[in-house]
Amino acid sequence: MIDLILLAAGNSRRFRESGRGNKLLNPWKGRPMYRTVLERWKEASEGMLDGGAVYVVSREYEILEAAEQYGMIPVYSPESAQGISWSVRNGLCAARRQTPERTGRQADHYVFGVADQPMLTAATIRRFLEKVRASVYACLAWEGQTGNPVAFPEKAAEELLGLEGDSGGKKVLRRHLEECTMVSAARAEELKDIDTLEQLQEAEQEMQQNR
Repeated sequence: MIDLILLAAGNSRRFRESGRGNKLLNPWKGRPMYRTVLERWKEASEGMLDGGAVYVVSREYEILEAAEQYGMIPVYSPESAQGISWSVRNGLCAARRQTPERTGRQADHYVFGVADQPMLTAATIRRFLEKVRASVYACLAWEGQTGNPVAFPEKAAEELLGLEGDSGGKKVLRRHLEECTMVSAARAEELKDIDTLEQLQEAEQEMQQNR
């Protein structure tokens, strides 16, 4: 069984410098970026989780309400302002508490995705989830460079819960690279996350050129 934990609670500090606020609420192809990402994960994960659930970690009520509309489990995480470790911790704690309440057992794997990868396709996510089932650790990659999403076995939960400050799951993954399955993305841009207004504009231009 796989639990998905989508991280959508970052500070968007670099994006806010442009005066446009939270990057996830900004338009991507005419609609809020987070909606594109949530819908893509919903589409890709259907029938792939073996009873697991999708948890969405955020500080934005708009995102949490949308997650519920999509049949996902919202996780309010105000502490995420202090660093990504809080997003990981709160998402993981919610999954480890609520999934056993619903199914009677813990998930075998936890997949962490990020909500600022609007070019990641449902087909690649689905292929990644297929590999997760047969792997210990797994991450999406391009030419040997690790990216998101990343999958961890249940036995890594305590290491993930021990993260502090702005350290994310990659810190744990680096300790277990010999057990990690690298799953290649279909295109390099699928791994790109959006941190600035310029990156958002460049990504939209790339999408138009690749149509």
